[in-house]
Amino acid sequence: MKESDLRTWHRTLGILLASFIILQAGSGFLLSLGRFAVPRTHTHEESYASGHAHGEVESLWQESLEFVHHGGGSIGIIYRLFVGIALLVEIVLGVMIFFKIKARSKKH
Repeated sequence: MKESDLRTWHRTLGILLASFIILQAGSGFLLSLGRFAVPRTHTHEESYASGHAHGEVESLWQESLEFVHHGGGSIGIIYRLFVGIALLVEIVLGVMIFFKIKARSKKH
């Protein structure tokens, strides 16, 4: 495959994939940050259960992040498989471009 074709595929897939990676990585980061910043304790869980307005907002935010990051049932599984496979293809295309550039520079 020609380098120009590899670059076109790499660029197009990268643009399509970027928003999904930002969504996955961002939701995972925020989930981890939330769990790190506020460890689960009985007091914290009681504030969710008591129905305080702040607790409800935090709970809704947490549930939304969890749904985006690892929810969605079968559709979510297919989505995450797609993102993972597309990321692997992107890596392979990048490596192929790298070796084409390296081979081209050895000729000079």
